[in-house]
Amino acid sequence: MDKDSAVLQGAFLQADKLCLPSSLSLMQKADWSRVKLPILQALRDTCGLSGLTWQKKVVCVVWLKLMSREAEEDVEKGWRDNPFFCLQNGLPDVSRAVLLELVKSLSAAPVFARLLLRLPQQQICTELQTLAEHLRTDPSPEDVCFLLEVWWELWKGRDKCQTQEDKDLEKMFVSQFARLSSDCPSVSPQAAKRLKLDPPASSANTDVLHVLLHALKNMKDQVSTTDLCLQSLLVCLDALYTSFLTDPEVVLPVEEKLLILCRLVDTRGQTQAWSPKLLQEALRDLRAAHSPSPFQPSRMTLSQALKIVAELTEFWLEQDLLSAPGCSAFLLQQSVQRVLAALEETGTSEHVTEKSTLRGLLSSLSLPAVETPPQVQAQVAATVISHRLEDYEEFAALFASQLSWTHEELWVDCLEKNHTAFTQPNTLISLSSTLVSRLQRGNVNTTWCRRAIKTAADVFSALSLENQNKVLAAVPSRSSRGFFGCSVPSAVADGFEQELNMAFNCLIQGGGGASAAVSQGHLTTAACLVARVAFQSPEAALKSCCHAAVFNRGAFSLMAKILQQLPGLRGRRGGEDEANGNDVEQQEAGGRGSLFCRCLQTAVRGKPLSACEKEQLLKFLSLLMAPGPTLQGEQETQRFLSPQEVVNTLVLPHLSAAGRGPCWL
Repeated sequence: MDKDSAVLQGAFLQADKLCLPSSLSLMQKADWSRVKLPILQALRDTCGLSGLTWQKKVVCVVWLKLMSREAEEDVEKGWRDNPFFCLQNGLPDVSRAVLLELVKSLSAAPVFARLLLRLPQQQICTELQTLAEHLRTDPSPEDVCFLLEVWWELWKGRDKCQTQEDKDLEKMFVSQFARLSSDCPSVSPQAAKRLKLDPPASSANTDVLHVLLHALKNMKDQVSTTDLCLQSLLVCLDALYTSFLTDPEVVLPVEEKLLILCRLVDTRGQTQAWSPKLLQEALRDLRAAHSPSPFQPSRMTLSQALKIVAELTEFWLEQDLLSAPGCSAFLLQQSVQRVLAALEETGTSEHVTEKSTLRGLLSSLSLPAVETPPQVQAQVAATVISHRLEDYEEFAALFASQLSWTHEELWVDCLEKNHTAFTQPNTLISLSSTLVSRLQRGNVNTTWCRRAIKTAADVFSALSLENQNKVLAAVPSRSSRGFFGCSVPSAVADGFEQELNMAFNCLIQGGGGASAAVSQGHLTTAACLVARVAFQSPEAALKSCCHAAVFNRGAFSLMAKILQQLPGLRGRRGGEDEANGNDVEQQEAGGRGSLFCRCLQTAVRGKPLSACEKEQLLKFLSLLMAPGPTLQGEQETQRFLSPQEVVNTLVLPHLSAAGRGPCWL
């Protein structure tokens, strides 16, 4: 036995003595205050009250200790089958009140709820009925808080960020719970005493919402503060909405999620609210409030639930408990609006009284509109992205699209530190578009510009070749010159020119000869090298490809193979470029055909070609007009260039009237 276990066992034995002449196995709720100190102090001295894994283990052990007593478990069997036996066997017998009061004192409602979520729904209801009966005895505001915490943790479901140790602990608990339940069909004599509900249950109640709503209704007098009142109604309405009214197809946009998180920042203070843990819980709350409930009602109807919520609302309105601003009021306002909108969509004339009550609640929650500065929005989004919180990829897509955030140093810092969050093709397309727009506005310093372009290119380089082609297909639609279609600092432009020259020098010197046999692996590497510079400036990359193919002996074959690996650079056909008002440079070029054809014309226009260069040009075009390699997901092979496009763009315009001399493009 380890030291922590020994300390905990000693504390429980000391608490058992404090119960004399009774014992912990007979302890009632009211007795907890005089026996709790040794137990709580022991937990502080071992792993602290915030040590969640240790906390969960303690709750598991105490819960199983209770069940083993109720099931009259044989010690020999427990020794063989129970991995918790060493710690559990050293504890004195405990009552259900010890378990529930310990969970409440430890603020371990999330732990309790996650263990409940591992049980069958009927058993969950049995445990919740026992909890409700326990809390109804001498209730207090703390009991209401505990009920609401358990309730909402159940609605949030399992934590996606659990450690493997936590998962293993829960699995062991469930295994022992099932074993003890099979040994004792009526798991608990106390659990068998059903909470007296109206109407009485004709069979075992498996309706979680029914149990929890009635439990809160029975303790409504204990809701004595505005914050507790707002929280109670918020949980009730969100549970009602997700149980009866939510549409599984409707997804909360990331923009709305961000505004809600920013409101949380505004009401709780920036230092606290930017805590990743707090933001993670807020995101889980949002998901739970908009997703179908994990517990679909089997007994309670929408009308019954609305009636209870309306009664609670009227009762607390009379107590003047619903008038304070704050985060809870803002969330409740949104929840009421969701419920009312969903009720209106049903198109029925039912629930007139209840809807009137909710409208009255909404009017009492009239809150001023709050404008969140871009820097706060960017900071909150960056925190979500940096710590890989729930939905961080959605926030990355939003982060990439917000032009107003690019003025913050935080924007480029977040990009540099979180490459992998931005590797969805659509996110990177949005990022490149935002960056081009920022550069076009001018007034960017050299350091920021260099960092932003390099980071975007690094993100692009991390993509698969297939996804790189998806991005390349979209880049010229914004600007054929990419990041360099506007006035960028000369040092940045010069740096790109060096990168471009170095890339093609490496290709030509390493594999551009006529006899070079290029393996698929080397070809993919070469294609990715060209793709990186093409992402930054499609026009510059294609001009370099064309120039190398025509003027470097034997390079036409390698350049053609590389371009066939990059169908994203094929561009649009015919006169589409002229019809698209977004690409100013292409309109200024005044030519028809794809970007590639215009780059090829530019590369050779006005230059006398030798016989060898003419032959290389023709072979280059011939290879590009041949069917290319099939890419994953494509039905049939595609040519980089169609014969019709070559004729229309590169031949017909040069068939001139008599008197004009011969012309090679």
